[in-house]
Amino acid sequence: MRSWLEINLKNIEFNLNQIENLTQKKAIPVIKANAYGLGSIEVAKYLSKKNFKLFAVANFQEAIEIKNSGLENKILIMGNNDKDDLELAINNGFSITISSWDDIKNLEMLNTSKEALIHIKIDTGMGRIGFIPDESDKAIKHINDNKLGTIQGIYSHLSSADENEDEFTLQQINLFKKYEGMKDIPFIHILNSPGIFKYSKYTNTNFVRPGISMYGILLFNTPLKKLLKPVFKLKTKIIYIKTLNINTFISYGKTAEGQKGDMIATLPIGYADGLDRRFSNGGKVKIFDKECKIIGRICMDMTMIIIPNSLRNKIDVGTEVEIYGKDINKQAESIGSIADELMTRINKRVSRKYI
Repeated sequence: MRSWLEINLKNIEFNLNQIENLTQKKAIPVIKANAYGLGSIEVAKYLSKKNFKLFAVANFQEAIEIKNSGLENKILIMGNNDKDDLELAINNGFSITISSWDDIKNLEMLNTSKEALIHIKIDTGMGRIGFIPDESDKAIKHINDNKLGTIQGIYSHLSSADENEDEFTLQQINLFKKYEGMKDIPFIHILNSPGIFKYSKYTNTNFVRPGISMYGILLFNTPLKKLLKPVFKLKTKIIYIKTLNINTFISYGKTAEGQKGDMIATLPIGYADGLDRRFSNGGKVKIFDKECKIIGRICMDMTMIIIPNSLRNKIDVGTEVEIYGKDINKQAESIGSIADELMTRINKRVSRKYI
């Protein structure tokens, strides 16, 4: 095994239970982007036994991949669908997002054998997709009057809940309040991961949509982080060790020079596996919980590190190396990124080991 992700499925379930207990709302687990890189099919298979009423993905391709694995769980496609994907989604029994009059026109042109299961998307301030609140009532009435499908959900998305933007986020929540009392709508949801941990008391929705938080990560500081358990570690192993007998350049472009006497270890992981190239010349990995610095540019398939003196007699070819773990937020911030990006970039050629 070259490099692998260790994924604790029980901790995902634990985190979802913590979220439901905290908010007193049911969770819609978000397993888009291959479950944030952790493997959507295995995560869905595990959670399918845990009585979650709906999973959320980004597009039809993600939904059909899960269905084709043999699972029959209800799935919401949160992204926009073109006419062809819309028809395929309805015929496969997926819940679809309707966010514009163009979507409604596409619905009207379809000739499907199955009823459309619709979630109406409201744009309360994200500026991405969704009806503005003033138009939503007209859209809902049009769908109902023309029997274009069953509206089973209404939702929106918070744009800045993980930032110090309380006034704007509360404005979004207040714009959405008009939908909270719709008793005939089974799924009403606006809270994403940061919203769950900062704004739950301000809403009366019945569902929440945890994404990154169900995988044990929050992108802002709060004492409530302690409620979550870590879910994954990205690991590799040393495949080659040498001690330099002269000063020599390391990796492409002569951007770093190893010094005589340095111990350099090579790891079988690179940017094609998802290790961001911005970690070149300064990023840190861990061996026996001690930091080791990346030297030179990260290659497509390999990366070199300097072994500190304190580890020289403790490591060998085959020694495990932790690339990302519970400190992934800190690592992401060091290159101007976020944990979500680092996770979703982990390539499928990296093995997934489920615990």
